Amino acid sequence: MTAIPVISHVAKFVSEQSDLAVHHDPAATGPTGGSFLPVSSIGLHSGLVSLLESDFPSGFYRHQGMAIGQILAGTNTVVATQTSSGKSLIYSAPVFDAILRDQDACALFIYPQKALANDQYSKLRDTAMRIDVVAKRIASRPHMISRYDGSTPQGHRNEVREQVQIALTNPDMLHIGILQHHDPKWARFFSRLRYVIIDECHEYRGIFGTNVAYVLRRLRQICELHGSSPTFVATSATIREPREHLEKLTGLPFVEVGPENDGSIQGKKKFWMLSSGDHFYDLGRKLALGLAKQGLSVLAFCPSRVAAERMMARVLSSKDDELPYVKVYRAGLSAEERESIEAGLRDKSVRLVFSTSALELGIDIGALDVVVCIGLPSSMMSLWQRAGRVARAGKEGAIILIPADTPIDSYYAAHPSELFAKENEPLALNLTNRRVVYCHYACAVNEVGGVDDRLHLDSLGEAIKTVAELRASGALDDDIFYRSDPHSEVNIRSMGEGSYSLECGSDKIGEIDEFHLLREAYRNAIYRHGGVGYRVKDVIKGKKIVRLDREYSWNETSPFIQKQIRLKRRNSVADYAELTIATADIDVTEYIVAVVEKDRSGKVVQQWQGSAGMPAHTLPTVATQVMIRKGMWDDAVLKLGSRQANSALASCERLLSSLFPTISGPCDIQDFSSYSEVLKDGNAVIYLYDNVYDGVDLTTGAFDKIEDLIEKSLERLQSCDCKEDIGCFRCIANPRVDEPTSKDATIRLLQML
Repeated sequence: MTAIPVISHVAKFVSEQSDLAVHHDPAATGPTGGSFLPVSSIGLHSGLVSLLESDFPSGFYRHQGMAIGQILAGTNTVVATQTSSGKSLIYSAPVFDAILRDQDACALFIYPQKALANDQYSKLRDTAMRIDVVAKRIASRPHMISRYDGSTPQGHRNEVREQVQIALTNPDMLHIGILQHHDPKWARFFSRLRYVIIDECHEYRGIFGTNVAYVLRRLRQICELHGSSPTFVATSATIREPREHLEKLTGLPFVEVGPENDGSIQGKKKFWMLSSGDHFYDLGRKLALGLAKQGLSVLAFCPSRVAAERMMARVLSSKDDELPYVKVYRAGLSAEERESIEAGLRDKSVRLVFSTSALELGIDIGALDVVVCIGLPSSMMSLWQRAGRVARAGKEGAIILIPADTPIDSYYAAHPSELFAKENEPLALNLTNRRVVYCHYACAVNEVGGVDDRLHLDSLGEAIKTVAELRASGALDDDIFYRSDPHSEVNIRSMGEGSYSLECGSDKIGEIDEFHLLREAYRNAIYRHGGVGYRVKDVIKGKKIVRLDREYSWNETSPFIQKQIRLKRRNSVADYAELTIATADIDVTEYIVAVVEKDRSGKVVQQWQGSAGMPAHTLPTVATQVMIRKGMWDDAVLKLGSRQANSALASCERLLSSLFPTISGPCDIQDFSSYSEVLKDGNAVIYLYDNVYDGVDLTTGAFDKIEDLIEKSLERLQSCDCKEDIGCFRCIANPRVDEPTSKDATIRLLQML
């Protein structure tokens, strides 16, 4: 623990920086909390009470006691209290209580990431070894508490299945490696299953959450087959309408223990929102590195994996040998790399980490001092998760927000109070997504022996019940229904194709999915891993392998990706005099047309035309379409000129897309995208579309709010303080392509809309 008074130290450091614009500097909040209930008042087993009373002499926080009481009564419970409010105790105490009362009782812990499971595994083992009865059982059954995921050695899996009573896994392994092998391999476990724990439940949204909703329904079916009816417990620090979300996610009734019951102690916390004349990447790196050099522990969140790696590469290229405490953390690192960084943050040998959203969740990385967000978080859930990384256990913490040079970040830099007044976003699930329902129906049938009549339709839900009825009538005949192994057809994270292995010589350095492959690991790309450069020599689609060689330059590469959209059908339609607004089913095809390599000064040193053999990527999805009819578009061309009208259309698209999160949610940047073009029939169109397979009805929410979105776009453009008509990245300039832009033309087109 640092002895530095964090807030005053950061305030002094900020005041010493030249050329800083301060957009938001509210008073510090906290410390707060400290409402307790006696441990002995909850009804836990006496063998557990004495241990917990020694650990928590003041008692449980109020919300902990309330939630544990509900869980012990067999009530499905969702806990939605602040970060660092002791939620893991809420679900671990009833589990150990059950094992003390019934030596054969079992529990299933589900985490959205393996890293979270690894973190909790150590804590559960430590607690278990302090309970004599449980410790003796572990001595004879070493796998009684065990992780079961893709990293579990094949040679240990049989022993784990035979011995485990507390199993920690993730939805992917539950889907592919547990449910389809429930009989006989997991029969003992499922027949004695008392609790199902769903940690960080706000992560289950979008296409991932929709898939997990059906995995959990299939889990309920398996439990019924084996005669168990476990109690479900879910937790999150940043979730709106938690009870409603969990009921939709699981199909079960829940009670909620929410923030109004939170009795935890929260430390003093202060926010700043800052910008400067520097690029926001440079400002973020300078502030984060400066604070780390002064002894503070800093977590710097970056907007993408590429951004995090480039931050690290800049540090490495500085030739400063005194910075071994700086690391990069993101998806695609090996488990050993991630765990080493997590341990370094805890013991303070690592003081600065450039991270993607991968460190937002509740992995134990100790008490951090400062969070720097390089670019505003894309959702309120993300903002509060990141802010929750500091001021834990009563300590002080500082959060520095640095707006990106984008319309939405500029909008909130001008309206910071509007940002902090926003609620956490509602969580989107689409339980009627045809591809998802068909795939999980096929998996559910496979899990009951291939016989439709054995399905537990009350557990599986209405959509699968409808599929079963249509199948029985002979009305459905999809290929997935005839696959011998339907589980292997389902990638629950994306519903797209599986991951590619990144290999340098005989070493596998990581993995990458198809979406990021086209953006980061295309042929001739310079790919960075931990700040170290590699050149992509080949992409072998059939084997899903990316071949790499070490690259020793500090150059960077960028792909130019073009899109084509095929409109399949319109659904909801609103016709106006010269506009049509509609929700639609579309196919989006992306393909590389060129790759450019630039040196550190931004000079182009090499370029490759064409796709270099990289396959196109087609995504069936849903969208909101804004169609400007030919008459209005001809009028715009007449008033603005053809070149400026086309430029204004592209600028309107970027504004509507960038500001879309202000009118809906949750909107992680990768969840949605946009496209615009002038059609051959003379109409012009703008699409906002879901960036996930078959969509989750996210951007279709713009159908009812398009007027508000257009007004916000107009306000952003008119209020931008850039002086030239070409605009800037904070309004209409295209950060990816050097193209003509006009604020005046875009304002006039928005006013016409």
